[in-house]
Amino acid sequence: MLGAIAGDIIGSVHEFSRNSDASFPLFVERSCPTDDSLLTWAVAESILRGERNYKPRLVGMIGYYEKHGHDAPLSAAFGSGFSGWVYGGARGERESYGNGSAMRVSPVAWAFDDLETALEHATLSARPSHAHPEGIKGAQAVAAAIWTARKTRNPAAVRAVAENFYGPLPDLEVIRQTHTYNETCQGCVPECLAIAVGTGDFESAVRFAASVRGDADTLAAITGSISQALWGVPQAIREQSLAIAARCYPGLERTVAEFEARFGGY
Repeated sequence: MLGAIAGDIIGSVHEFSRNSDASFPLFVERSCPTDDSLLTWAVAESILRGERNYKPRLVGMIGYYEKHGHDAPLSAAFGSGFSGWVYGGARGERESYGNGSAMRVSPVAWAFDDLETALEHATLSARPSHAHPEGIKGAQAVAAAIWTARKTRNPAAVRAVAENFYGPLPDLEVIRQTHTYNETCQGCVPECLAIAVGTGDFESAVRFAASVRGDADTLAAITGSISQALWGVPQAIREQSLAIAARCYPGLERTVAEFEARFGGY
């Protein structure tokens, strides 16, 4: 869970910037959680409270942001499609294949010890707003990768699982040269999986993800969620991310602590 939040915070100031420099400062004054972290928080809270219906907390997070987002230096930047669905009454399931289902799924991969249940909850967490097959697939692929990473700490094993969903993953140099801004699961998740297994530590992975001229905060959140399970979050990044989360959205850091106490972290 924290890997997604840390990646989101680090990437937050680079969204829409077309950043291609991986040597950027990890944290600056405006670094803060965005919708990626807030919706990851919603998923984690649903799990902690034993809920199988993720929709109420996902939908409710926009209301929370409207009340408490004034302390954040950047907009949470909820997607227009998601926001419109919520403001329209969140009727039924929304057939989106945006990357939102993948960015928020990480808690399910830590909470459930068997892969079948993790995949079931990946689907349940995605379906309210991302019921398109590609939206479900993105959530399941990331959950399976995180689950495998935390069980094996083996990038080759994670790659094999990822390729069961998407086929051969792209080379990092190809990503560096060709990636363009894309908010779909199919346009982001394979690249994030490739970055996570193709770099040797959390910081390198998140730096790469936030510097390919793309949807920087979400690429870094997805990549960070997988990289946490493979490599762990360095203590300095952990502490800074939790401090920023507490300052911007008090309570988020307490959920991380409760979640890790119950389900573990790395």
